[in-house]
Parts: sequence; structure tokens; C-alpha cells
Amino acid sequence: MSEGSRDQLYLALRLAALELQVEQGFNMPLIADDLFINFDDRRTAAGLKVLGELSCRVQIVSLTHHEHLVARRYGRACRSLPGRKTGW
Repeated sequence: MSEGSRDQLYLALRLAALELQVEQGFNMPLIADDLFINFDDRRTAAGLKVLGELSCRVQIVSLTHHEHLVARRYGRACRSLPGRKTGW
């Protein structure tokens, strides 16, 4: 299994666990650091779409140093740290 596939499986398990928590009334944020570092473009687009849908129900904090990921954010308002340059 490739590193990208392993990361995708790990993300799916994290999201499934988060969904279970939300269903039980525990509204927990998802905090992710360089979540898509080993994803190809197709997997990144799919992952961002899923996070965009999830962000309607839970807070998502996504940390990355990749400008191209900031520019492809998941269709919702994103904030960067004050004084930091962003791609959008």
C-alpha cells in the first residue's frame, strides 16, 4: 500500500470516528496538520470536498505550509494567522 493510500485510509478512519462522536452529541473539532501531504491531486480534491461538507457540522482546523492547498480550500471561509501571507 502506498504512503498516499495509507494516509487516505487514516483520514477515513479519523473522519469515521469523528462522525460517531458527532452522532452521540460530542461536537469535537478536527485538527489536522498537513493532512494531504502525500495525496495526489485527485485525492486532495476529494478530501477537500469531504472536509467542506463536514465543516458545516464541526469546526475544522487545518494547518499547512503548502500555498496550493490554501488556494484550494474547501469552499468555506478560511483564516490564516495574522501577518502570514496566503495564496488567496
